[in-house]
Amino acid sequence: QSSPIYWAEGLKGALLICHGMMDTNVNFQDTVRLVQRLIELAKENWEVAIYPVENHSFRTTSSWLDEYRRIFKLFETNLKGK
Repeated sequence: QSSPIYWAEGLKGALLICHGMMDTNVNFQDTVRLVQRLIELAKENWEVAIYPVENHSFRTTSSWLDEYRRIFKLFETNLKGK
């Protein structure tokens, strides 16, 4: 039960899911299942970012920049001033 899908019901706060579609460590289908579960639970304040050419370790600069921009936005929106 290490999959995040088992913990989706208890999600509070913001969630950013970043996943490379070429990942051979964590199957992309696991992210699809988690997203579907969040939808079924009517959870709010979550976002998924899909990186079609990335593996488990991102390699392209554009993917890194996009991921870090999203992380920064999440921090600014949810943690700043708390």
